[in-house]
Amino acid sequence: MKKAVFILLFLCLSNGYASNAKSETENWCGTYFEEDGRGYIRLAREDLGIGSSECNLNSYQASIKTSGTADIALNFTKNRSTVSKWRKFNNHLIEVRGKFYNGTITSARFIRDMGI
Repeated sequence: MKKAVFILLFLCLSNGYASNAKSETENWCGTYFEEDGRGYIRLAREDLGIGSSECNLNSYQASIKTSGTADIALNFTKNRSTVSKWRKFNNHLIEVRGKFYNGTITSARFIRDMGI
């Protein structure tokens, strides 16, 4: 009986820690591009997991020069037709808002376009 209670307590606590590990909604600054019908954003590696503190061309270029880049998939909705609406931002520096989870920015919302 004690063993079952201990296992149940362990599972409840570990589930609580796992749900707290999800990231908060943050702003992300990077270059938008598409590959195989899916939208991606090229972020500075130093912004992974914490979001972008500032979004302009000079700070983005300085960040990628020092830390490199990472290509992160954007999950807009369950409907992939949304990608066609973002096509006009291809190779533009954009700012989006969403949650970084499992290597993807989920519920991505467009904030602004800084152009090329």
